[in-house]
Amino acid sequence: MDDRAHSGGLRLLSGQRIADAMFAAHPRQMSRAGIARTTGLSKPTVSALMADMTSAGLVRVASEGQRTGSIGRPAALYELVPTARQVLAADIGATKMLVGVGDLFGNLIVEREMETGPDAPTAFERLGRSISAMLDAIDEPCSAACIGVPGIYRTSSDRVEQALNLPGFDGLAPRAWLAEQLGVPADRVHVDNDVNLAALGELAHLDDDQPGGDFAAISIGTGIGGAIVVDGELYRGGTESAGELGSVLLAHPEPGEPPITLEDVASAPSIRKLFGRAIEEGYDSGLAPSSDVPDILAAAEANDAAARHVLHKVAESMALAVSHLCLIADPARVVFGGGVGVNPVFVDAVRERLEGLVGAPPELAASSLGRRAALAGAVSMSLRIVHETLVPEVLGDQRR
Repeated sequence: MDDRAHSGGLRLLSGQRIADAMFAAHPRQMSRAGIARTTGLSKPTVSALMADMTSAGLVRVASEGQRTGSIGRPAALYELVPTARQVLAADIGATKMLVGVGDLFGNLIVEREMETGPDAPTAFERLGRSISAMLDAIDEPCSAACIGVPGIYRTSSDRVEQALNLPGFDGLAPRAWLAEQLGVPADRVHVDNDVNLAALGELAHLDDDQPGGDFAAISIGTGIGGAIVVDGELYRGGTESAGELGSVLLAHPEPGEPPITLEDVASAPSIRKLFGRAIEEGYDSGLAPSSDVPDILAAAEANDAAARHVLHKVAESMALAVSHLCLIADPARVVFGGGVGVNPVFVDAVRERLEGLVGAPPELAASSLGRRAALAGAVSMSLRIVHETLVPEVLGDQRR
């Protein structure tokens, strides 16, 4: 092996250990001696690499530490520069879109919300304008990006399939489009199902006392989607379409009748339809037949007859689907997101019915991130891309 190549490889490995230690310590600052102790590298090696990282703009002197004795200057404390790299993240929903630019630690520097529009081409046109405006405002490029889409994304063909609540993806290549928008290589762009990203967002924001191993994320809004995390990693399945819970059949249809899926009963549009139908069938209610889901769930909690009837049917269907998920994947926790899923009335009703279907039901919880979960997951995924290339980029052009 060439001695220079060997030396360069060791240098990159050492630089990665330093970067990893500083990421793990954030927001605590570290001295060079502290980095040497944490990484096991020699002080001269740490000093040389820190000088290169500082010169490249990845590391900066944050402050002077306290004196350890009566003689000499206090040790300098270092930190990673948050804006050394920036990432773009977006969540394209059926009705709303969230887009933001995050720093090296995932903090959003700028964020926007907008209407999705009637179809995917309109959504991408609006997203493109928003991205251009945001990047002009911060006057900095993005190193990586991730966007969530409502449907099944096929990496091999760069296509979105089965986006039932947002038509028009035919002919769109989201990864190639976003790479061109940002002027970055395609391998710096990740596209994924929005609920998959929501699960990654939940994973990234787990409390220290919560195990990250096995859980399921279920989003209930305009549509219904699911994602499964196993041993802290997203399970995608053999064809990258695991978790399509909304398509689960609830009953065999009569001959000539369409099948009834979970989405036909428990999504937000379906809940509204069921409520209007309940009033037509004679259930008493203090609400108008066209009431929205939050009002229906609040009325159900207050014992409104029509609302209680609908909540019972919806929760029973969701509990049945979750029980099947438990029998197959056995998640320790199920996190509900989306406009319907985060409602505690809904979660409590599902929990009550699930206890009669599963011997040892999982913990059920509403997402603490709410509708921002997929955006948080997109930030997390784009930062994974950055972390994989950060040290080689910074140290690759430096000369000892």
